[in-house]
Amino acid sequence: MKVICGKDELMKGLQIVSPVASSKNTLPVLSNILFETNTDKIKLSSTDLETAVQCYIKGEIVEEGAITIPAKRFADIIKELSSDQTIEITADDTNQINVISGKSRFNLMGISQKEYPIIPEFPKDNNIIIKKDILTTMIKKTIFAVSKDAQRYILNGIYVIIERNNLKMVSTDGRRLAYIEDNIQTNIKGKAIVPFKAMADILRLLISEVNSETIKLGLTNNQIALDMDGITFLSTLIEGAFPSYEQVIPKTNESKAKLNVKNTLAAVKQMALLTADKVSSDRSAAVKFYFSSNNLKISVSTAGVGSGEVELEIKYTGEPTEINFNPNFIKDVLQNIDEEFAILEFKNALNPTKISPENAKNYLCVVMPMRI
Repeated sequence: MKVICGKDELMKGLQIVSPVASSKNTLPVLSNILFETNTDKIKLSSTDLETAVQCYIKGEIVEEGAITIPAKRFADIIKELSSDQTIEITADDTNQINVISGKSRFNLMGISQKEYPIIPEFPKDNNIIIKKDILTTMIKKTIFAVSKDAQRYILNGIYVIIERNNLKMVSTDGRRLAYIEDNIQTNIKGKAIVPFKAMADILRLLISEVNSETIKLGLTNNQIALDMDGITFLSTLIEGAFPSYEQVIPKTNESKAKLNVKNTLAAVKQMALLTADKVSSDRSAAVKFYFSSNNLKISVSTAGVGSGEVELEIKYTGEPTEINFNPNFIKDVLQNIDEEFAILEFKNALNPTKISPENAKNYLCVVMPMRI
């Protein structure tokens, strides 16, 4: 194999595929990227057996072939080369890789492409077209509530539901929940729990690498796949049944508060500075919300640390109520509300509290109070 390409083009491809290659995997070949010629382009691929990503970059194909190259070391070398010089990459039958750029020469040891896992093709059926901005927003507004507890593996991803002309995403860690939906044009149906890491990788690609305004999203029984701006991303799914999230969302609430998002977020951040360093379920981790007529008092008192208090003007209907919250949960929710005002609703100090934008009816979060 022999190819010639520019540094910028090569770095663009490496930034897409390198993060998926795992240096900690027990299979050495999975620490490599698959570098192969494809007609008049260069195809880069990487996988950790759970997720996989492929992309194409421009280059001159002198001699066709394929080899797997150590991902991190190769990317570090290319990063240090001059953008003014083309890069020549060759590989022979002994899996020796030579990289030449100007007066710089490197030799790396690769692994035969025959040892690299076969990456599945993008599913031809059961896929939808969705706007990039919609998909990006839906992931951003739900990924923060995914559980990191490996023992609750069924909650370690975002639940994706495709119905007729509707796409929903739900995440929960058992103490909070995020739900969002949007209209799409489709007649297919499907459900999948997409792992957190896969969703984080998808979000990374959507934000930094994808210029196309639309994304093709496909579902099979055991994987999700995305085709976006010449990049293909695939991931296995989490097997099992997602909890019945509808039962967690409060249907009726006796108290309702209209909060200024910016002011409330600032107040919560201030009070969080005086909570215990390690958030747990005790009093030291809680921030107190006291709702009364047109007033919200947010306060904290931590033994050995100090205390603080902020008062905000709000619109409130209901009995005076004091609720303790994990401040990080409230911050996460408010940071994902794009409107000026948010609506906070609850039945009492012990039941789930619903928080949603004032006008958007397609997004809501549920936060469990802390019991002290």
